[in-house]
Amino acid sequence: MTDHPGGGATGPVAVPRRARPVVETGPLHPSRGGGERIDEVDDDEAGLYALVEQVRRIRALTTGGLFDTDLAPLTDRLREVADRLEAASASTERRQAVTWSSGDYVTNCPVVGRSNALAPPIGFDILADGTLRGEVTLGLEYQGPPACVHGGVVSLLFDVVLGRANFHAGTTGMTVYLDVDYRSPTPVLEPIVVTGRQVRVEGRKIWAQGAIHAGDRLCATAEGMFVEPGGLLLENRRRLAGG
Repeated sequence: MTDHPGGGATGPVAVPRRARPVVETGPLHPSRGGGERIDEVDDDEAGLYALVEQVRRIRALTTGGLFDTDLAPLTDRLREVADRLEAASASTERRQAVTWSSGDYVTNCPVVGRSNALAPPIGFDILADGTLRGEVTLGLEYQGPPACVHGGVVSLLFDVVLGRANFHAGTTGMTVYLDVDYRSPTPVLEPIVVTGRQVRVEGRKIWAQGAIHAGDRLCATAEGMFVEPGGLLLENRRRLAGG
């Protein structure tokens, strides 16, 4: 039952569900290739990307880690490194401001970003029709159920590939909804192919669809609807960039 401010109660309020999307998987098939690499970022002079790559190695090794050695000396050395980095680092607010003043989102992205230790990272190719295609093998740090990628990570992969597909199609926006169908388990420790493409634009609204395959097996499909950002987001970007 649902209580109302005016008193009394009513029955449950029915929330209408939008129609499930029909995802055309043909253009998203993993066998398609021959694209051009996009969003590539060259090595940086400061060596940040090389540092992050070593952090990724530690991240992967310590997930469920089993070691035949005394970890205490290694922990002390890592603590010393972390202390030195913390002392030399700019503040979180400063790093955020620099990101948006330079528009350097890609390097910080949690899926493709070379400076983000959370990222696998995935490199995407763009095919002639605008479809994005990327191959990756996800480690144990992305595991949910036994031998399977966590469902939240699957959604993250889709949100990024659809967003990048929109960007490279020339009309991009913020996610309004992301409708994911989990068709079969997405495996860890095995190569998977992530694909995505923009399918239509109506005014400020943008739709994109994607798929994840392991070999020829369809693991998941998704449709996202995005909206071109309004004044609040643009104002946030100006504020964070100091403009």
